[in-house]
Amino acid sequence: MKKAKVKTRWQRINEIILLLHIVFPVWMLFLMYTIGISGKLFLIALAAVLLLGVIYKLVMELGKGKKILCISRVVAILAIIAFYVPTLILMNFNETKLFYPLKRACYIHGVFGENYEFYDDMLPEKLLDNCSDYYFRTQGCFPAQDYHPSSYLIFHTDTEVLDLYAAHYETLDCIRLENGMQSEDEFDDIEWFCSQMRLNERVQDNLDNAVLYWFDEYYPKGMLLNYETGLVAILT
Repeated sequence: MKKAKVKTRWQRINEIILLLHIVFPVWMLFLMYTIGISGKLFLIALAAVLLLGVIYKLVMELGKGKKILCISRVVAILAIIAFYVPTLILMNFNETKLFYPLKRACYIHGVFGENYEFYDDMLPEKLLDNCSDYYFRTQGCFPAQDYHPSSYLIFHTDTEVLDLYAAHYETLDCIRLENGMQSEDEFDDIEWFCSQMRLNERVQDNLDNAVLYWFDEYYPKGMLLNYETGLVAILT
């Protein structure tokens, strides 16, 4: 009678990971949420795991090469972690200014892929030192009707920075609306923007003279600058 083989610790870990990914396929959400980045990272992680399986069998058969096996395990683990990181960053760190460049990259490149240029123009490449009350919420891809993955960026800064942003937004193909000097329809646009951004909940600014650079599209977008308080609010 043959003696049953005792499973190693790594075999049990592999079985648990495999079971979790089949029963709770959260990887599908992570793949979809930042498909522009995660799609490539998924293929790299898959290749690393398959290669690990091949190396494991060879090492077991030959009885040598454990260092290569350890390196392969580390590479596979790092590849799997890298696959999950973009979505985790996109879904979290809304008030952590240090993570802004990473959240921005995960949003414009991960969500929109090759069509990132429009959003690259709207969102500042980096935040300058004079930046307070920071808030940046980002959404990912999701297969739903009439759904657009938006981002909501809010912070206060100084007049010099506002001038830089205003000069840039003036070059974009958008409509300039000044609060208090607009038609009824334009007033509705400003009201909609403020409501969508929930500015009344997040800031106590007087927006009577705020300027909105507005993209009147199926999914409206805009950048609001308020020189009285230094408010910057961007909806993409």
